[in-house]
Amino acid sequence: MTLSLHPRSSWPRPTPTPSALPRIGRPRVGDAVADLAARYAAEMNASPFAIALRDRRVSQRNYMAFIATMYPVVVGFNGALIRSISKLDHVRNSSFVKVVARQLEEEQAHNQLWRAMLEVFDIDHEALYDELQEYCARLSPDELDRRTLATLEAVRRDLAAGAHPHFEGSPFPSAVLALHHHLAMTAGDPEIPYWEHFASQASIEMTIYEVVNQTILPGVLHHPELDRGVASTHWWLEHGRNPVSDGGLRTDEEKHLALSRSALNRSETANTIALDVEARAEDTLRLFAATLIAQHPGQHTFPIERFRRQ
Repeated sequence: MTLSLHPRSSWPRPTPTPSALPRIGRPRVGDAVADLAARYAAEMNASPFAIALRDRRVSQRNYMAFIATMYPVVVGFNGALIRSISKLDHVRNSSFVKVVARQLEEEQAHNQLWRAMLEVFDIDHEALYDELQEYCARLSPDELDRRTLATLEAVRRDLAAGAHPHFEGSPFPSAVLALHHHLAMTAGDPEIPYWEHFASQASIEMTIYEVVNQTILPGVLHHPELDRGVASTHWWLEHGRNPVSDGGLRTDEEKHLALSRSALNRSETANTIALDVEARAEDTLRLFAATLIAQHPGQHTFPIERFRRQ
């Protein structure tokens, strides 16, 4: 897929919300991003799909459609992480580059866990990826930008608007495709500072942790139709806290999230541009929240049968 790089004059800057305006005793940017993640996680956990999943009212077909439609977000997150590393000064930031490189290794493994989960349900992840790549290749970089911005503007007004067909002709929800392109754009655009993108990815991870703990694990673990053994739950358990065997110790994911928050708090560069960092993270979280809110707890419109292995 072609990556379009834009100067700031052509890609609108995110607008800081009133809560992000300067104030006495303003928190460090990592703490502010964590607060945003908690707020959008609550929105996602209160969505109809999340409620139905916790109540175990989501059918196997609709659950399969959910994990299939989220695959572009999974691969898009990993691809954006790869692109974003080039923004770091590998000499002055050599220690931090090592940290990000370790994260990349983990994300590569996590991508494989998601593919294993798809395979458990006989979903062809290669066909899903081909569908994503072929659809995006049919659109010019400017058209991808236009549709992404249209989706973003819609979810700024209403998180439920992520289901609207701004990406006509694709089976994936518009919020999913918009987030996929948004992450690639913020990672690759040289005019967007590294810490804006880092906060965007960190905020997604913080949000995932809350949603997995509060919705996914309670709804999936030991559900006879959704829990098909280790391969079907491993990704979720890697990103949450096992309610049975956590032992009360901090998980690797909790340590990783604490490190991301600390890196943002300690970066004077990130805190100098805190309003832009927080605004970019919030736009990212709007799109991410919309990817779950766009899911249908009843009859899911995604044509999952097209992507089942024969």
